[in-house]
Amino acid sequence: MRTLLASVLVVGLSAAGAGAADETYTIKLYQGKKGDTSATEKSEGTKVTVFVDTADTNEKDDATTDSRESYTEEILEKKAGDSRATKLLRKYTVAEKTVRGEKARAVYAGKAVLIEEKGGAYQFSIDGKALDERDAPELYKSFKKNNRPNSRDFMPQNAVKVGENWKVPAAESAKMFKTLGDDKMKVDAEKSTIEGTLLKAYKRNGAQFGVIELTVTVIVTEVELDGQSFKTTAGSKVVLKGTLDTCIDGTVEFEDAKGETIIDITAELPDSGSITLQSTITNAAKVGALKK
Repeated sequence: MRTLLASVLVVGLSAAGAGAADETYTIKLYQGKKGDTSATEKSEGTKVTVFVDTADTNEKDDATTDSRESYTEEILEKKAGDSRATKLLRKYTVAEKTVRGEKARAVYAGKAVLIEEKGGAYQFSIDGKALDERDAPELYKSFKKNNRPNSRDFMPQNAVKVGENWKVPAAESAKMFKTLGDDKMKVDAEKSTIEGTLLKAYKRNGAQFGVIELTVTVIVTEVELDGQSFKTTAGSKVVLKGTLDTCIDGTVEFEDAKGETIIDITAELPDSGSITLQSTITNAAKVGALKK
């Protein structure tokens, strides 16, 4: 679930677990290292509805967006203890987005992209030629350092049983919500929550695997529209729910994540009236190590 928030998440696996009822599991996710190669398949579908209700206007606008990515990745350089590589190579077979029925391929579709951290920011190139941000906005966004927390940040600090719930401590979750938001949205970090449950534990080829459910509830207090900030009404929030099927003893690179995000935000306009944003985002990502 690398991209999470981003990237995070759906609902729907049985809470039945394998193993003894009193057995506990210390969840440790795989950390990539230099030389690792993997294959990733990602998809995302978004439906957005905007309602504008004022004395002069009562309008509704719907839009849909779908995107798909498929690539292999090789870690060329990575510092010990860091969650992200400083140099890697991605070979994209698919990179496309469909907006309102119009499909467009990314400029790096079918090409190898060298990704390097330089001067505190990531840079991208194809065959030695720099890839500009305006030509690859989604790629640049996904590698911004403050983009999203790592999957490991959502895991419990102590060992848990199958069916057991945990909450990310308030002090830690507050830091995450600052990175989950952006300049166009302010959140109430104290009222927002991150919760997890170990739904299932099972063995695969000698390694310990598990299915984890995550629920992230973000209370939104302000949004920016056309350069102006507006306070939101009570109940405005973003809720992310999803599952992650992965190796939980840290020995195998494998992730199968599915999720759904529900956005329901209403902002009060200064001259009476309101604007409401309702959105449903479904996403899936599967990552598996390639044989060397």
